[in-house]
Amino acid sequence: MLYLPGCCLVFLLFLSSVDSGKTLWKIKEQLQKNKLVHLKLNVEGQPPQQVKESWLEQPLDHFNRLKGKTFSQKYFVNEAHWQRPDGPVFLFIGGEGPIFSFDVLAGHHVEMAQQHGALLLAVEHRFYGDSINPDATMEETSRIHTECFTSMVRL
Repeated sequence: MLYLPGCCLVFLLFLSSVDSGKTLWKIKEQLQKNKLVHLKLNVEGQPPQQVKESWLEQPLDHFNRLKGKTFSQKYFVNEAHWQRPDGPVFLFIGGEGPIFSFDVLAGHHVEMAQQHGALLLAVEHRFYGDSINPDATMEETSRIHTECFTSMVRL
């Protein structure tokens, strides 16, 4: 019975004593590292699968392609379960962090790909991991977000 109030008290003390934004970011990074270790342990017992890492050149600004600026977006492909040519394609979009080959080797979406004979793709978010555009200063990124938002509102 004392467990819930105790947890709440610890959480409140935690928030009041540190910068919560930085702390939550560090917690998230640690959780991602732990997930990677856990997935690696689960996958190592299995025979190696063919996973391809590739890069796709994407326009930096989809609303104004005349500028010609691009960035490289990382993605992984797992064809191990794909029933060509009619099998479905499952797309795993990375969250706010890097993607790894394990993102197409383990997890619920991989189990579903096995069941349905699907091609599995994992795409990294453009502002995280290795897919950050070369001139990704905070000022430039804010400007691009503002322009994209303005263009979407006009649509």
